[in-house]
Amino acid sequence: MNRDIRKNHEYQGVRDEIRQQHQKTKDMSLKEKISYFLYYYKFHTLIVIVAIAVIVTLVHDIVTSKDYCFNAIMLNVGSDPISGTELSSDFSGYANLDTKTYECYIDTATTFSLQSSSQYDMVTSQKIFAMEEAGDLDCFVMDSEVFYHYAVNELFMDLSSCFTDEELEKYADYLYYIDYIDAEEVEEVNTEAETHRHPEEMENPVLVGIFISDSAFIEKTGAYPDAIPVFGIVNSSHRTDTCKKYLEFLFDESVDFSHLIGQGIY
Repeated sequence: MNRDIRKNHEYQGVRDEIRQQHQKTKDMSLKEKISYFLYYYKFHTLIVIVAIAVIVTLVHDIVTSKDYCFNAIMLNVGSDPISGTELSSDFSGYANLDTKTYECYIDTATTFSLQSSSQYDMVTSQKIFAMEEAGDLDCFVMDSEVFYHYAVNELFMDLSSCFTDEELEKYADYLYYIDYIDAEEVEEVNTEAETHRHPEEMENPVLVGIFISDSAFIEKTGAYPDAIPVFGIVNSSHRTDTCKKYLEFLFDESVDFSHLIGQGIY
């Protein structure tokens, strides 16, 4: 009974407050009413507007989002910006990808450092492995030191499982091997890029990458100026044929990569 009386008092209190607010604004002009409303309710209104904007954006992204027909990252490309949008467009045309139904996305903006271990680097690494786990990431180009770091963490597939011997023949001078070893031995291994060209010196050589230092892309864009870039296919990719086409694209002398420089990263 007391609870019902309390609820009734609360209800009456709310009604009285509404009645008082109505009396205050009854004789106001429209301009005065707007000023009054903004003075007392501007923060509430702002919160509602922001919430609606967020919801609309999320709904729009969900409705308009496309599945990938190709998704790659070119990590640590260098100080000169290279347009990922232009690169994606050039490659989708080169490979005749269906970009009306699917999305071709090549990220040229992401960076990662093994030395700094900043919060950004940790987020980048978590993002990479999350995308690999979801099967959303197809291939990488990154400097050899970082490539080795991810290779020993089994991010890349054995290229001999998706390339034929004939296809690999034209990259014979650029093959990057790694000797899979126990985790405790990793720190003792020489990570210099040249050591990964000699599978005959390894106990268990696995082909995980292709050096692209001599590719048309590198020669015409000047990307990776102080590093040795390596191409690899993510082990969960189910678009390996497109990845192979991308490698061919990077080496193709007929492609004009020079226009990508200075176009910004997006």
